[in-house]
Amino acid sequence: MNWILFRRSLAAGEFRTLLLALTIAIAALSSVGSITERVQHLLLGQANETLGADLVLRSDHEIAAPLSNAAQVQGLRVAKTATFPSMVGVHQPDIAPVAGETLAAASSSSAETEAAALTLASVKAVSALYPLRGDLRLQDGTRTSAPQIGQALIDQRLQSMLGIKVGAILDVGLLQLQVVGILGQEPDAAFDFSSLQPRLMMNDADLAASGLLGFGSRVKYRLMLAGNASALAEWRLQATAQLERGQKLESVSDARPELKDALDRASRFLKLAALLAACLAAVAMILAARRFALRHYDMVALLRTFGATRRQVQQILLAQLALVAAMAALLGGVLGWLAQTALVALLKSSLPAPLPAGSSLPWLLASVLGVVLLIGCAGPMLMALAQTPPLRVLRREIEPSARVGVQWLVTLGLMLGLLYWIANDIQLALMVGAGVVLALALAGGLGLLLLRGLQLLLPGATVKIALRQLQRQRVLVAAQLGALSLGLMGIALLTVVQSDLLSAWQRQIPANAPNHFAVNIQPEQASAVAQQFSQQGLAAPTLLPMIRGRWLALNQQPVEPERYSEARAQRLAEREFNLSVAPSAVSEQGKIVAGQPLQANIPAWSVEEGLAKTLGIAVGDTLTFDVGGIPISAPVANLRQVAWESFQVNFFVMGSASLLQAQTGSWISSFYLPPNQTQWIANWVRAMPNITVIDVGQVLNEVQRVITLASSVLRLVLILCVLAGLTVLIAALDTTESERRREAAIMRALGATSKRLAAVWWVESLLLGAVAGLIAGVCASVLGWFLATQLLNIPMALNFLLPLYTLLLGMLLAALTVWRRLRIFAQTTPMMLLKD
Repeated sequence: MNWILFRRSLAAGEFRTLLLALTIAIAALSSVGSITERVQHLLLGQANETLGADLVLRSDHEIAAPLSNAAQVQGLRVAKTATFPSMVGVHQPDIAPVAGETLAAASSSSAETEAAALTLASVKAVSALYPLRGDLRLQDGTRTSAPQIGQALIDQRLQSMLGIKVGAILDVGLLQLQVVGILGQEPDAAFDFSSLQPRLMMNDADLAASGLLGFGSRVKYRLMLAGNASALAEWRLQATAQLERGQKLESVSDARPELKDALDRASRFLKLAALLAACLAAVAMILAARRFALRHYDMVALLRTFGATRRQVQQILLAQLALVAAMAALLGGVLGWLAQTALVALLKSSLPAPLPAGSSLPWLLASVLGVVLLIGCAGPMLMALAQTPPLRVLRREIEPSARVGVQWLVTLGLMLGLLYWIANDIQLALMVGAGVVLALALAGGLGLLLLRGLQLLLPGATVKIALRQLQRQRVLVAAQLGALSLGLMGIALLTVVQSDLLSAWQRQIPANAPNHFAVNIQPEQASAVAQQFSQQGLAAPTLLPMIRGRWLALNQQPVEPERYSEARAQRLAEREFNLSVAPSAVSEQGKIVAGQPLQANIPAWSVEEGLAKTLGIAVGDTLTFDVGGIPISAPVANLRQVAWESFQVNFFVMGSASLLQAQTGSWISSFYLPPNQTQWIANWVRAMPNITVIDVGQVLNEVQRVITLASSVLRLVLILCVLAGLTVLIAALDTTESERRREAAIMRALGATSKRLAAVWWVESLLLGAVAGLIAGVCASVLGWFLATQLLNIPMALNFLLPLYTLLLGMLLAALTVWRRLRIFAQTTPMMLLKD
């Protein structure tokens, strides 16, 4: 019986809107889940290449063997590195090599020769499997592996400083290592900002014999891991409990704030689109359920008359919902799969690598969410339908007495829970949920006020009749205006506003964003650096001082790292900070979120807001730093927001000019270098060997890749969201279909011509569409600006033309519905309409 009733209702179009809304919701959620899962795996895999591994344990002392052994037992690949500064020299056959930095104290007869062949380098000892992700490449692009025992790889800077060729023998401590290649690409080089000297890479099996790891050696150890995600998570959980002081676990998002910000924003964009699709589908289902209930009062009354109990009627209606959910799950799964397949085909040429295979889990999860959505939106309405009394057969005006407030509370509670489940972010879920409820209430209330005002302003009998009909059914018209406005607002947000959002996001990383950092520039070299750039036809970069300082006190109380509960706060409290002098122009000091801009003549600090939150620093607090043995104290003038993804030089702590101007230090700069001019770097470094140039182009490319792929995926999801918005429009207009049938019958019976009826409908629908469109445009423009500036931290201007666009769109959609209604009703006789 359930199947028969379902087939009849489906054939009669009773479940059309309900099924369409749920299908689109499941398609949107499943495609978002699947494509996000696949793209995220790809992006993380690509981003992990810049880390050289999936997970890294950093330590300032040797890492205990049990951690490495446990990783291997769990099937993970393991590599090790040890990085430290040491003097490196060209081997002189007649001079016996000595350990480390004592090489400069060799025999006086060869002192002059050796001095010319010695330089301080960053020595990196690696195990055989290094790197676990990405490629180690030579200068000519050839892929290579870790050096063998007795061999070394050096970078171009070290080659230029020593003036040697491949095959030369170098003294590294007590060892003589043969240079077998010139490094061109080191996967994790962009993450190793502490090693600013030229690089020499050797095999870690040679380390013990080098004599370099004596007491006081400044060695940084890294345990690198790669493998299955679940095994990594299990090992990370075990290792976290065993971490010692000076040890830290890092993934790519932990190591680079630029990549983390880009990945987080991409995730929020996609979740926001999925949430909007779910909300739009929910509104469509509520409206469709109301229409279904109105059209089935008589059927339920007949069932009750024939002896069906209330429980039996509820079981029949629940079975109908279950069949709708099952069909929507199948159709939504197919639609979602087709959508993501089409997107992957379009993106195939721009993808850095083939997307990993997807799983059925996103579809199963989307189907479960769809069932919850259906029960929450349509369930209360249909369960109230089961309350229809048998007397309805004789008295058509009788409707079931339902607790509307309880129904809406159930729906609202389930919707909020669903939004939180999808977003996994209480702030985002509450913001979207509150925005939808507020939009419905505002649109309905403001729409009725506007219609009442138009009744006083617009002349003409046809207009008066149309407005009177709208005013007569205020609750229904308010609901219709709210739904229409929400649908139009969704379409506006997901087309015009999303384009503005994406453009604003992409502008955060301009095409000429800095891809190189230059450090250790001496103050007296500033003019020479500017001249070097001028000779290459490049604009001179901005130089900022970089002064080392250790944090001593907060409000005259000594800093004690162990007082902080978070491991990150403890590490920050005991580390040395890179301080800098804030620019004199207020516009160049960054976005100030609390306090006042720094003044050059007033000693004060400016602190990055994230650091301040972690360390408990507030505006007005007094910070004391040890700079070159001199304590410097000043109050915190402001907290500022740092755009890490800009790839400009940024500092956690900056001081005013009067506070730090007298302190000595080196300078740092960032600049963009076109790909065809990278060879010039070698000449520059050879002319100024103390300067270290760091290429962060690989990290920049990963950030831009995240933005490009996320934008493409988002456009696919937004197409489904627009369909959901159109479904809301259809459902909103269909809610008044039965009322319009009765009105048409009465007006025709009283002598109204088809022309008069058509004119009233045209005016009524166009006014409804215009009012809903105007409200939707204003709300979408304001909401888009709020989401960009407050949630996604992207500067964006209000779109003042958007209300005009949505007004015209609302009128156009209203015109289409009038045309459809005229085709159905205008030529139908009053007797047929009344019988219907």
